[in-house]
Amino acid sequence: MSNDAHDLDFIRAQGPAYLAHLLLRLADELVRGGGQWYPRMGVTAPPRTTSTLLALDEHGPLAVTEIAGLLRQSHPLVIDWCRDLTALGFIAKETDPKDRRRTLVDLTPSGRAEVGRLRGALVQMAAASQALMDEAGPGLFDALWRMEAALRHRRFADRLGDGD
Repeated sequence: MSNDAHDLDFIRAQGPAYLAHLLLRLADELVRGGGQWYPRMGVTAPPRTTSTLLALDEHGPLAVTEIAGLLRQSHPLVIDWCRDLTALGFIAKETDPKDRRRTLVDLTPSGRAEVGRLRGALVQMAAASQALMDEAGPGLFDALWRMEAALRHRRFADRLGDGD
């Protein structure tokens, strides 16, 4: 096989039908890079869990279903993130004083300290992310949010039709 054949990206060659694969690759690289970089900034929370810390800092204490709704992520995924953050000592569960049947999640003192370090790191992360998007083309961030909004308006499964 020639070097050209090795340089060809199989997924790119499949075209727009593999948009999800491309986005997953990008997300994985961003998360992996953040995970390697965060410790240099003093942040030890896994990158995928940091939005939960921020949500609790700004809106907490919250039930897991409320966190999932706020982040627009699945309930099982948020449960996993909360399990990870509990193991790190950044969050704790408590009984809702207004409804003893409900369990709330809130930041611990070490979780609040982690949020402080995280917010500092996010300034640099935002700048690097914006520079990366600018490399790709102007307006990419807004275009991605327009795609997300369009999918909330009409789900992708509905856009696929019946295979006609």
